[in-house]
Amino acid sequence: MSYLFKIFVDILLLQAGPQNLPASRFLLNAATLLYFFSGILVSLLNFSFLSAIGISIMDTALLALMAWLPLRMRNFANRTPQTLTAIFGALGLFSIISLPMDIWFTTLSNTEQNFNQIPSLIMIFLSVWSLAALGHILRHALEITSIVAAGLSLLYMILSLFITTLLFIPTVGNGGAS
Repeated sequence: MSYLFKIFVDILLLQAGPQNLPASRFLLNAATLLYFFSGILVSLLNFSFLSAIGISIMDTALLALMAWLPLRMRNFANRTPQTLTAIFGALGLFSIISLPMDIWFTTLSNTEQNFNQIPSLIMIFLSVWSLAALGHILRHALEITSIVAAGLSLLYMILSLFITTLLFIPTVGNGGAS
C-alpha cells in the first residue's frame, strides 16, 4: 500500500503519471471512493449533508466524463482505468491533505474577523496545484501538450463550479420586485 501512496504523491508532485499505476478494477474503485468521500468532507464545510452528497456525486461523474470523453475521442479508451485511478486517487489524497487549510479558510471567511489575504492566497495556490496535477495526468494519458491539458483542467473547474452554483446554491431573489 505504501508503494501506491508514493505513486499518488509522485503524481501530485508531477513526477509520475497514470501509466505508473497498475490497471486494477479494485484500485479504481478504492480511488473513486476516496475522491467521492473526500468531496463530501470538503463540501460539508459550506453545504448541508444532502447537498454535499449531491455535489460529490456530480463532481465525481463530471470528472470521470471529462477524462473518459477525450480518451475515447483519441482512441485511448484502454487507458481509462489507469487515468481515472490516477485522477481520483491523487486528487482525493490532495483533498484530504488540504482539508485543514479548507477548514481554516472557511472558518475565517465565515467569522469575517481577522480575515486577511494569506488564507486566500493559500487557497488559490492549492487550487492551481490541484489543476496542475489534473492537467499533468491528462497530458500523460492523452499524449497532448501541457497547454491543452491545462485548458481541459480549467474547463473541468469552470463546469464544476457552474453546475454546483446552478444546482446547489440558492438564488437570492429578484432584487426586491414583487
